[in-house]
Amino acid sequence: MGNSKCSRCKGFGVLDWAHLGIDEGKVCDGSGVSPYVFDLGGSMRLLIIGHGEHGKDSVGDILRDQYGMRSVSSSEFAAQKAVFPLVADLYPDWRAAYADRHAHRELWFHAIRAYNLRPGKMLAEQILEANDIYTGMRSRAEFEKSRHVFDLVVWVDASRRLPPEPGGSMELSALDAGWVINNNGAQEDLPGEVGKLVARITDDWVLTDACARHG
Repeated sequence: MGNSKCSRCKGFGVLDWAHLGIDEGKVCDGSGVSPYVFDLGGSMRLLIIGHGEHGKDSVGDILRDQYGMRSVSSSEFAAQKAVFPLVADLYPDWRAAYADRHAHRELWFHAIRAYNLRPGKMLAEQILEANDIYTGMRSRAEFEKSRHVFDLVVWVDASRRLPPEPGGSMELSALDAGWVINNNGAQEDLPGEVGKLVARITDDWVLTDACARHG
């Protein structure tokens, strides 16, 4: 993994690494190199799922901006590949269809499911060709068919403050995930919750390295 430049303090030292679950006594010394900042790009493939507006894209943004994971808006990708070709007579371009997506969740659900029935690579496989994260899968059939290409499934939960989306556009649940991110708190709490996931990922790296060294 190696050391990397401290993206939080830019080399000036930092006193609070609680967002990574790390003891506060272990801090960046101001050298600009920190053992607590990880570049996870290319390390594993994540599927981030959850109900609409529950914070999936925000989690993807944090993993991209703070931890170097390659991420693209799955909704934008799907708008271009799967949805706009079906509604080209209703919108001037895919961007307009994308902007209106929240009003037509069920249409998007069925458009993506139909796209994945065509010959060739599924949407998930295409996204992962150049990215580490797929955000927003909803179809049970798509999930079962592509589950093997992901290293970890993450559910983002905001159920204590937001309603679920209708069942007609969401067939997955937290039971399908290997990790649940709690997004029921304040907005500023979310990076800390993502940090717990990162700690899990990096702990797995340490265990894998140890097993490789000791057989």
